[in-house]
Amino acid sequence: ILDSNPALAAGPRRRPARVLAALALAAPCALLLAVSVGTAGPGPAAVWRELLAGTDPLVHALVLDLRLPRALNAFGAGAALALAGVCMQVLLRNPLADPYVLGVSGGAAVAALGAMLLGLGMAAVQLGAIGGALLATLLVFALARGGDPRAGAWTSARLLLTGVVLAAGFGALVSLLLALGDATRLRGMLS
Repeated sequence: ILDSNPALAAGPRRRPARVLAALALAAPCALLLAVSVGTAGPGPAAVWRELLAGTDPLVHALVLDLRLPRALNAFGAGAALALAGVCMQVLLRNPLADPYVLGVSGGAAVAALGAMLLGLGMAAVQLGAIGGALLATLLVFALARGGDPRAGAWTSARLLLTGVVLAAGFGALVSLLLALGDATRLRGMLS
């Protein structure tokens, strides 16, 4: 039916293009809004007026030295996370694939909480989270493959189901570590 009617064939293709065009316009607008609005300093209209006039060095420093780097950092981190999520979904050919379902975030949380319980510094907590995520990923792939090396390639269904089981186990470990945690550190561990 779609091949015989050109109007129907072009319809579904135009919709994603419109959405992508709207998002391409919204991204710079969001970046400009993030630079314009803040908890300190003048409002958005005054910020742009002073920035374009170049008369107030405080506004210049506030926008270019504080707000713009933070906004660009958030923009880049969001883009990287979105790209990683899309890659995970494409590689596993399943829209349910994400770090929570596959147990990657649970492994990171367990390792980070373990480092916090040991009283290690922030750098060790961050490295622990990275290492925990990597180990969780390797564990998901190892368990999904099975004990038989002749079992063949991984399937997305086996990877997802193995990840769900490991995510549940990591969730239980997170609850245990939070229960064992010191009351003075509990607020930091929860956040």
